[in-house]
Amino acid sequence: MKKTSGFTLIVSSPSGGGKTTVVNALLREDPLITRIVTCTSRAPRLGEKDGMDYNFWNRARFEREIKNGGMLEHAVVHGNYYGVPRKPFEKAMAQGKIPVLVIDVQGARTVSKIFREAAVLAFVLPPDWKTLERRLLGRKDGTTDISLRLRTARKEIAAAKRYGYMVVNEDVDRTVGELKAIITAEKMKTVRQIKRMKNTADGYKFY
Repeated sequence: MKKTSGFTLIVSSPSGGGKTTVVNALLREDPLITRIVTCTSRAPRLGEKDGMDYNFWNRARFEREIKNGGMLEHAVVHGNYYGVPRKPFEKAMAQGKIPVLVIDVQGARTVSKIFREAAVLAFVLPPDWKTLERRLLGRKDGTTDISLRLRTARKEIAAAKRYGYMVVNEDVDRTVGELKAIITAEKMKTVRQIKRMKNTADGYKFY
């Protein structure tokens, strides 16, 4: 992929951490922020919509996209494929937008290796474990194996130390404000600003 002065924001959290709610609220704040809808081979859960929560593909299509290089990254989680489609991601970067990926810690690790300093990782957490348990028990998405999600959550939280930012999601509005602050700070980083500088006869200018 060609060099870009932009970056992608990667948001992860354990199931029940509120990442989807927070990211949807963030998208309404800035038209230059765009979510790249990830793909999965699992069936939709209760209330999920194709093209909004995930792109729901069958295994044959997913494996065809992998073979043809159509996936930026992919993994098998709980027996199902999950991954990031390449074309919409690269299109957003080329347009100067900030692509937001809502992906798990394994996917975040893969994307961060691909993009290095152009990958900004934020981990969203509920204020305490009891809140996380309560949110999972209160979800009405047809999932019955809450114990599996809790075990997975412990592993994901342990991986949070590898993220550049950690945001405690106690209040959605405040969490969105903190993510916006992260985006602003990342825009101002020298490694990005220097790419916008151009030497001129009398000094320099930004473009």
